[in-house]
Amino acid sequence: MRKKIPVLTMTVFVLALGFAALAEAGGPPARATVWVDGELFGTVVTPAVFDPAHGPFDELYTCGPGGAFKDGVPLISEAKPGDQDYNGGRWHLNVLKEGSECNADADSVEELNLNDFDSTDMYFECPLLPMRGQGRS
Repeated sequence: MRKKIPVLTMTVFVLALGFAALAEAGGPPARATVWVDGELFGTVVTPAVFDPAHGPFDELYTCGPGGAFKDGVPLISEAKPGDQDYNGGRWHLNVLKEGSECNADADSVEELNLNDFDSTDMYFECPLLPMRGQGRS
């Protein structure tokens, strides 16, 4: 079952991720971080959305506002640039179910219980940018 998240709520959430990253960095551009297979990626926060009926997308997972995965990173993706099945930064958002616990040590989809997440109606585009030298220690 898909969880309906109003576009305004999702926009505010994505912008909050960007503004948090902006505050940390001390200036533009607004970016957030994403774990993929134990590797950190940055992303430029954009308001671009798309119709899921028009092409493939990858799954993105979040604990929602106030929750985070390893090292406080708010998002985990199932695919990254260079993966054969990566769809170029087209995402479908999945949010941790109410009452489920966020795995604060997770840095890959394999470390998540995907049954703990609700599918949403949010589909958006933003690129993943490698952050060299950062990842599993």
